[in-house]
Amino acid sequence: MKDNVVKTIKNRPVFVAAVVACVALAALFYLYTSGKSDSKARKFKEAKVYELNLGHNMSTDSAMHISAQKFAYTVRDKTKGRVKINIFPAQKLGDDYAMIEMAVDGHLDILLSPAAKLSMVLPAMQYVDIPFLFPRIEDAYAMLDGKPGSLLLERLSKEGLVGAAFWGNGFKQFIARRPVHSPKDFNGMNVRIINNDIINDQFTAFGAKPIPVDLYKAYNALKNGEVDGQELTIAAIHGLKFYEVVSHMTISNHAYLAYAFCFSKKTLEGLPDDIVQTLMETVRELTSFERELIAKQEEKHIKAIKEAGVNVSYLNEQQLSDFKKTTRHIIDKYRTIVGEDVIDLTREYLKGKYKDKEDNDIIIGLNADMSKASALTGMAIRRGMELAINELNAQGGLLGKKLSLVVMDHEVSPGHSDKNIRSFSEMKNLVAIMGGIHGLIIMGDLEAIHKEEIIYLIPWAAGDRLTNNSYNPNYVFRASVNDAKAAPFLIRQALNRSKKISFLLVNNDWGRENGRVMKDCLRKSNVTPSATEYFSMGEEDMFQQFHRIDASDAEVLVIVAIPSDRAAIIKGLSQLKRKISVISHLTFTTGGYVFQDVQPKNVDLSFIQTFSFFNPTNELTKRVLKEYMKTYSVSTPQEIPIPSATAQAYDLVHLLAMAINNARTIDRPAIRDALEDIKYYNGLIKTYSQPFTKARHDALDVNDYFMATYDKNGAIVPIVKGAK
Repeated sequence: MKDNVVKTIKNRPVFVAAVVACVALAALFYLYTSGKSDSKARKFKEAKVYELNLGHNMSTDSAMHISAQKFAYTVRDKTKGRVKINIFPAQKLGDDYAMIEMAVDGHLDILLSPAAKLSMVLPAMQYVDIPFLFPRIEDAYAMLDGKPGSLLLERLSKEGLVGAAFWGNGFKQFIARRPVHSPKDFNGMNVRIINNDIINDQFTAFGAKPIPVDLYKAYNALKNGEVDGQELTIAAIHGLKFYEVVSHMTISNHAYLAYAFCFSKKTLEGLPDDIVQTLMETVRELTSFERELIAKQEEKHIKAIKEAGVNVSYLNEQQLSDFKKTTRHIIDKYRTIVGEDVIDLTREYLKGKYKDKEDNDIIIGLNADMSKASALTGMAIRRGMELAINELNAQGGLLGKKLSLVVMDHEVSPGHSDKNIRSFSEMKNLVAIMGGIHGLIIMGDLEAIHKEEIIYLIPWAAGDRLTNNSYNPNYVFRASVNDAKAAPFLIRQALNRSKKISFLLVNNDWGRENGRVMKDCLRKSNVTPSATEYFSMGEEDMFQQFHRIDASDAEVLVIVAIPSDRAAIIKGLSQLKRKISVISHLTFTTGGYVFQDVQPKNVDLSFIQTFSFFNPTNELTKRVLKEYMKTYSVSTPQEIPIPSATAQAYDLVHLLAMAINNARTIDRPAIRDALEDIKYYNGLIKTYSQPFTKARHDALDVNDYFMATYDKNGAIVPIVKGAK
């Protein structure tokens, strides 16, 4: 052993050389294998597959779905398999609103959503739903692919979404159970809509009742008669087989159904830059493909819809013009919501292309509740205005111009009403606004009305301070009941029945003021109320109030209440154990036919009215009744809801027309002065002998009031004063 060690030491150079050689070889091997391993690691990392989910609401045979599939295949090929996209059509992941929330939260990677539904996160996305905004499909494309569309997509990023482009499903059309050729054909129709403000306003302007229903529940809603019609694209009408449950389709092309192709911002932040770029570029490249496919399919779909037995019609130029006029206020109303820059760019484009001339019609606005508890009164007022406007236009209009009615729904919201007044004030040729039943909302609008010098006509609201306000000159004129006269009138009616009188009053300024005046009237007759009960707006259970009224010795109950509380009042009346005579302000006529389902026992109901179509004795009432029945498909006077509201609105429009003709201008201050100087007008309610003066802006007097009730069918019938 020792000899071997010695031998090794003696031969050290050879040993060292061998060791060095081995180490060198090992190092080379390590470097080689290490480099090869790093290369494999990089290749593995680069080959990672990103799996993304895409959701939309259309069927698998739609152009939308086919285009989404092409998008998935193209991205897969461009990225050499690094991106796999799973598509979930027909709301398989939830309805549109659920998918929007998922995308914002990062739980859905790619979203193809109707732009209108994205308004839940970005209200400006209602842009494409502005009715009759785009004359042709290429105009919609020009705006969505241009600066207006870019501005909207950019604004989505603040809401957790990244917009790539606008795809689409074509123009929207009207489908219904009956023919639709003009706005008035929608009168009284229940129409299915998505939950969208502009679409709600559109159908409200037509006189329909909008009812929000999800797309995939709309078929049954039509089939079961819950709704009578809706708007949809041809692709959706065909794909979801709506042609099975409607008889008419009107090609109106009134609004483009754009779909925003967008990504979850959280998803994109976790993807490599090159993949993000590929995704965005591919969406834009396939936009034309998707639109062309929609257009090709529409021709086949229309043919199939006709073969299914649906009557398909097209709006002519006059019909199209009528629809445009009815909805032209909507673009101004939503100008600030959509974005003034977007609207201005669109108007500039359309004006440059079509050389549009501004409409010269004289405009009268209606700002009322058209969708909430008192919507029926809003409809009755509207019909009175329409009947008068149609008469005037048939006679040649005013000052060589036609009259147009623009309707806005304030939804019993002071904020909405304020926006409506501002929108009206910007309209060219606006001469006046007519209000609804809500005096408190009108009170809130008085400052803006007088600042803009807008004539305000009141066909219903009864508050004394509305016309007897502090403004000079005063721009408010009324043809309706005035509380200062109505309260004493109600007390006289009550005293004719009994001196044992009780009150049920809404606990707001209007109810308290009426209560004060009525108590003063009783005091003058040496009568003390048996009970005075107040209730809060929205109070569902008035058991305690009615229990105390029932426990008192009252034989008469005088009610001053708002429309939305009628149901609770009727429920309370049904609890009364003994017979009582109920005398009401206008409350029970504002929301519909009271007692048509359940009539409380022991209740003798009557209320103030100013007009009835029953047994007309003069030629004007006969003529207007005939025209009403013809225009609104009514077969008897009993079917006319809230006739006083219709008559008061009718007379106010004619009084305004007389003032315009006398002033020979549409200058509002001049028309206001002329209203105070009208000497005579033979109207529906009465023959007016100087309806307004400088000191008096109420055209009706207590002598024009009478009491009415409901017959067994729910129709309003006079019980004190003979019909006109």
